[in-house]
Amino acid sequence: MGDTGDIFSACWVIVDTFDSRKDCAIYVRDGRVRGIAPLQDLTSRFPEARVHVGENVAILPGFVNAHHHCFGVNLVNQGISDDLLEPWILATAGAAAISSKTSTEYAALRLLKNGVTAVVDACTPGATAALAEVKIREKIDVYNRLGMSCAIAPGERWQNRLVHPAGQDTDFLASLPQDLREKLEHQHLSRVRMDPATYLGLVVRLAEENATTENADVWFGPVAPHWTGHELLRDIGFAVQHKGLRMQTHAAESLLQHLSAGRPEFQSPVAELAQAGLLNKKLSLAHMVWADDNDLQQVAEMGAHIVCNPSSNLRLRSGIARAPQMMRLGINLALGMDGTSLAGDEDMFAEMRLARNLYWSADPAERDLCAQDVFDMATMGGARQMGMDHNIGSLTEGKRADFMIVSLENLQGPWLSDRADPIELLVSSAKSSDILSVYTSGSLAVYHGKICNRDEQSVFRDIADNMQHAADQRLRAEDYAIVRSALLRWYDDWLTEHA
Repeated sequence: MGDTGDIFSACWVIVDTFDSRKDCAIYVRDGRVRGIAPLQDLTSRFPEARVHVGENVAILPGFVNAHHHCFGVNLVNQGISDDLLEPWILATAGAAAISSKTSTEYAALRLLKNGVTAVVDACTPGATAALAEVKIREKIDVYNRLGMSCAIAPGERWQNRLVHPAGQDTDFLASLPQDLREKLEHQHLSRVRMDPATYLGLVVRLAEENATTENADVWFGPVAPHWTGHELLRDIGFAVQHKGLRMQTHAAESLLQHLSAGRPEFQSPVAELAQAGLLNKKLSLAHMVWADDNDLQQVAEMGAHIVCNPSSNLRLRSGIARAPQMMRLGINLALGMDGTSLAGDEDMFAEMRLARNLYWSADPAERDLCAQDVFDMATMGGARQMGMDHNIGSLTEGKRADFMIVSLENLQGPWLSDRADPIELLVSSAKSSDILSVYTSGSLAVYHGKICNRDEQSVFRDIADNMQHAADQRLRAEDYAIVRSALLRWYDDWLTEHA
């Protein structure tokens, strides 16, 4: 006999942002949602199915983390504190150089336990094509084994490795004491990087290889236009246009980028991407905190996506994205935790709540983002951005059965109005600790906070061992203070000179 399927009932089934069904159930068979109806109707139609009666619970589609970095152990735990983006990037070069497979697996387990069933993984490819290929394949394998959908977006900083304006790295180094100059030279300038032509060929080949797979993709992921260069962006643009590939990049993230990146041409990142033929529906832009009206209008007209990262932008002092204006223009918005969620816990409920409370507008012509908006960003917005909205992001019949079961007990408290909106309640009050179970393709992946198909303790031992043996290349606290002060002074002087 074949699989008879499973029926899951709940007080609420959240099909998508605009379809919440009370006292309902879903029928799952062969890894897909095959029916949504009251429990009695489904048990009548599918009498052989296994029935899971959910008391005081809600069933939600799995979350999509639309922009993420797998740092392994939280950077704060490694002694790397939050800061302005530019000095923070210099500090992160001292993060433990652990195995990419180990850090990815650790990150994936944490995401899955928080109800994230799809992720865009922005990573550094490695020094050679061979190393990069192993890394990308390992990442896809990690996510696939856990039942998660993924897009791997490898990218590099090929130029402007210490400061944003082109050709200024040497000038900045000259402002440092000799010993610190040598350390930064080693960590940032002399680190071997894959050459652009090799990178281009590798991504095209791996993307084409994964084109027929349902839940894995390989994208271009140049870190940002000002770190990439005109020529490579143009070559990537050609590949995107002629081969249908996708791309994600950081753009307009920090104030210092906004003031200095792209000089002396004074091109905004959006203009740079448009000139390279990259501003289209295959592009997603992470952050976009400092995008101006013209940038946002161009993004809207060309159908590119924006990933908002509220926690990261607060922690790294970048600011607050103009999400209400983005939404008013019709831009598809997604939500990403960037490896730097507010408490370092990868809680997408907390990320939605933060977005909902940050993204309000003083302009009466623009409405604030509501609970439904940010829930859509965390589900279908990310699915659309990944080009997988036909398969993930909601519990629509025929889609993958990626969902979580959330207890309503703590949310309801001693009393709850019959008029309370379930999405409003979840976004306002739910925490990852309220998740009872997570399913990927209809299979139980997380049960009461424990991963079902992987030995978590083994992963924890691996990452602890990796951390213990990683070479400690960090700057001493007093050295970092000197570098940080010199960096900010250099930017201040440079911007004053080029005002």
